[in-house]
Amino acid sequence: MFYFLNDLTTNSPFRYLIYALDIIIVASFMYVIYLLMRKTKVYSIAIGILLILVFTIASRILNLSTVTWIFDRLFQVGVIAVVVLFQSEIKHGLRVLGSKTSLGRSMSYESSSIQKIVNASYSLSCKGFGALIVLQKTTSLHSYIDDSVVIDANISEELIETIFYKNTPIHDGAVIITQNKIDAVSVYLPLTQTEPKVKNKRLGTRHRAAIGISEHTDAVVIVVSEENQCVSIVHNAELEYNLTKEELKNKIKEYLEIK
Repeated sequence: MFYFLNDLTTNSPFRYLIYALDIIIVASFMYVIYLLMRKTKVYSIAIGILLILVFTIASRILNLSTVTWIFDRLFQVGVIAVVVLFQSEIKHGLRVLGSKTSLGRSMSYESSSIQKIVNASYSLSCKGFGALIVLQKTTSLHSYIDDSVVIDANISEELIETIFYKNTPIHDGAVIITQNKIDAVSVYLPLTQTEPKVKNKRLGTRHRAAIGISEHTDAVVIVVSEENQCVSIVHNAELEYNLTKEELKNKIKEYLEIK
């Protein structure tokens, strides 16, 4: 069967079309890899490995055996080094790719629930309280809920404000919301290893935690800064800082499925 298919593709009048398809698939794969890496620390390293690969191919064509041997070893070591040193960025890139092609069901939210979350966020901002609100999308957040305070409550502006009031014992950490329910409070999230900066401002732990959870999942995260009362949103490790109330609503509608 294999030989029949090989003979068919080799001698078929459509073989040039098959060659073109082969090139298109490889080019598409390389372009996807580029899109995943272009805003990460891996990008500059990948360019270096690509140059080594080009030199390796050129040395083979020119029959430079010693140079070929050296570049072969450099290429092998370089690939292993990237996987070891940048495993979190690679994991994030694969997670983004998976979420874009996922067949899993995305959480849907009521428009009224989103409005309550937005209102509570800006009310907390006006009062000078910080907040971290995580909205689940397709990736499960149960591993983070297990080590937190589970409440399984209906969404209300008053409840969200009470949770993040400074004198409550559960105001530290984040709130996780799943499909119109507040699942858990006092949730501690992984911090990003990169230092988030906006217009030369150093951002605090809440913003690092928001980016950290979005590096591991496709959740949408709302951050209310206690220091400067700015409300921001994070999705796919991209921080959009200091949004107006209308901008925040539009971004949530863009990222989530709203009924």
